[in-house]
Amino acid sequence: MTKLRLTVTIPQEEYERIEQEKKKKGISRSALVHKMIKYFFLKEDTQAKIKKYLDGYKRIPEKTNYITQLEQVQFETLNKEF
Repeated sequence: MTKLRLTVTIPQEEYERIEQEKKKKGISRSALVHKMIKYFFLKEDTQAKIKKYLDGYKRIPEKTNYITQLEQVQFETLNKEF
């Protein structure tokens, strides 16, 4: 993987927080910022998937009789296990 350099300008308070976190975690500033960026994109992707799921559910909701059937199977399964 090719690595590139990135220069950003941030408020001093955020810089100090980054410095505290990198020291606490025992990792480099680059490694910490890389983790933060990965987490940000993971969260963005997750939110996009949730939105897509909800939009699909609104377009084609579950039928109420199907939900009732699923609940019945769950109750039967739990009764067997406990």
